[in-house]
Amino acid sequence: MTLLKTTLLAAASVILTTSMAQAAPTAALNAKFGVCFSCHGVDGHAILPTYPNLAGQNKDYLVQTLKEFRDGTRPNPIMGPMAKPLSNSDIDQIAMYFADLKPGKK
Repeated sequence: MTLLKTTLLAAASVILTTSMAQAAPTAALNAKFGVCFSCHGVDGHAILPTYPNLAGQNKDYLVQTLKEFRDGTRPNPIMGPMAKPLSNSDIDQIAMYFADLKPGKK
């Protein structure tokens, strides 16, 4: 195999691995926040048009919104109970996860 082919294959492998790693949460994150992924998608792209896509959303916005759902200042019959048990650390982790995902269509 030529050096060029080897280099291109190595580069493609790195890109693919990076893309897959970005869309795959750690086991700990999945165990803790799998309920989020069931509607908003592991890749931050919602499973239904009625749910918002969170991929690439501003982290501070997500933190503020989840805290508002948690404390009831932004009432929502679905998100209120989901956010209620979250600690500030939990909220920060999930907001950081979704903010780091690439926005756009699936």
